[in-house]
Amino acid sequence: MPQSFKKMDPQKIADIIKEVASSKIVPRFQQLEKHEISTKSGPSDLVTIADLEAEIDLTRIFKDILPGSHVVGEEAVSKKETDMSLLATESEPIWVIDPVDGTNNFAHGKPIFGTIVALAQGGETIQSWIYDIPNDRIAIAEKGASVELDGARISYPKMENSLNETRGFISRQFLPSKLKEELKEVLDKEFGNIETYMCCAHEYLDILAGEAHFAMYSRIRPWDHLAGAMMIEEAGGHVRKWDKSLYKPGDEYGGVICTPNKEVWDNIHDLLLKQYLEAPTSARAKG
Repeated sequence: MPQSFKKMDPQKIADIIKEVASSKIVPRFQQLEKHEISTKSGPSDLVTIADLEAEIDLTRIFKDILPGSHVVGEEAVSKKETDMSLLATESEPIWVIDPVDGTNNFAHGKPIFGTIVALAQGGETIQSWIYDIPNDRIAIAEKGASVELDGARISYPKMENSLNETRGFISRQFLPSKLKEELKEVLDKEFGNIETYMCCAHEYLDILAGEAHFAMYSRIRPWDHLAGAMMIEEAGGHVRKWDKSLYKPGDEYGGVICTPNKEVWDNIHDLLLKQYLEAPTSARAKG
């Protein structure tokens, strides 16, 4: 942990996250007007008034309680008001915010969404919070300490069964098209229940709660994964990028896999990615 880091009161930050969710997000669930939903990069990339207003509030509050800190929020990055490069270059504390993770679910009235907050400094994720808003459950973690889910210390669940009897999260929608084709047979043959909530907050919390065992992601936007990846590791799990390197706050590309231990990680990596990653770059790019 950086020597200059000022630890934040984890419960105070959790209370702030809950208060903003209560005032800006919850009242609009299943109450959104058409003009309160818009698109960003494409028709399935939605943003709502709840995302925007919650991020504005969290940004203001976090800057006030930690003077000199910066904020990398999903919506501010989308509007080019800030840049993810801060995470790789800035030495001061940086709040990373996903105000409504699972915006598509939220916009369509599905109760699978949450708020994710991470605090990074010096190339490390120092503290993190994931709040499942509909079910009012929150995970809190501090680097080198512990992970708590609703106040109870937790450890990464053991995998006592084989892969084809376990539950995991893989979003096939965002996989490279070539890899997606290669995995059709492997996923059906080698793995058990593979799904996605389209909400990283709920997927990480399900793993921490022992309701799922692993996850693989191809997109590693910091507001989606910094908090959850840090929690997985602090709980005793194994998180690495697809190339087996550490996942750090400044990383934007390369995919991540989260598993209970290195042995399971290696097994999943070899089953799903070894052939794809060993292919020439030109072959991977086809399709």
